[in-house]
Amino acid sequence: MITLAISSLKGGVGKTTCAINLAFSCAKRGWKTLLVDADPQGSVGLSLSPSAQAYIGLYEILTAGVPFEQAALKTKIETLKIVMAGKIPSNEISKWCASLSDGTRLAPFFKIANDAGYDLVILDTPSGLHGPTEGILRSCSHVLVPQQCEPLALRSLMLTVDFLNQLQTENEDACSLVGVVLTMADRDVEDTQKIVEEIKRVLPPELVCGAMLPRDPAVIHASMKGMPLGLIRGGAPPAIALVFDQLAAEIETKLGLVAPEQSDEYVSLVV
Repeated sequence: MITLAISSLKGGVGKTTCAINLAFSCAKRGWKTLLVDADPQGSVGLSLSPSAQAYIGLYEILTAGVPFEQAALKTKIETLKIVMAGKIPSNEISKWCASLSDGTRLAPFFKIANDAGYDLVILDTPSGLHGPTEGILRSCSHVLVPQQCEPLALRSLMLTVDFLNQLQTENEDACSLVGVVLTMADRDVEDTQKIVEEIKRVLPPELVCGAMLPRDPAVIHASMKGMPLGLIRGGAPPAIALVFDQLAAEIETKLGLVAPEQSDEYVSLVV
């Protein structure tokens, strides 16, 4: 089982949007996927349901022993379930965040998910590299970094890379960077191309995802409706939904997700 944190030093870069829609696209591709809202603010839940704060979730599983099956929410896709942040009392938030910070608290949860047969666990994290995010990065196998296309992007990105290198120094099996995905991008704008070129100059080019997430009003619309972009009705999915499908295909390759061998027997399209 692969555990993938979606993490960024900065807030407002599309981290939660990326987590939700990447999980949806990976599940569509047949991977048994678990989306976990590991942000105490409950960003995934708030993006998907106005009653998100009423759901039990990760907090109850780890602090009250609530069974995983009771907390994992079914979705319209059989291969995708969601664990919300949970009903964290306001006076317990600091204590909860501190409990996640050393990187060991999630181990029992990951074992449960692994035993349940999940291929991929995607975790949305709080912005920054402290507290719960540090602990999540210490406990996950991989991290994907959404990076807003702006001049300050490289500075915050390199702080993240330095932190991950430090983790690798402490433990060679620690979380590794699977890729950087540029968000709020516009391929036709010169500044976007300059930022892409600069990131490729300081990072191995294979770590820069080919899929770039543009500014798109469909993202706001989907969030208001409480659904992934691929489920917006009224015609074909918006173009940005297909970008997430492209990202899912890239991440699948980067993570080495390999489906069981299937028969190559010829199947005719015409009956």
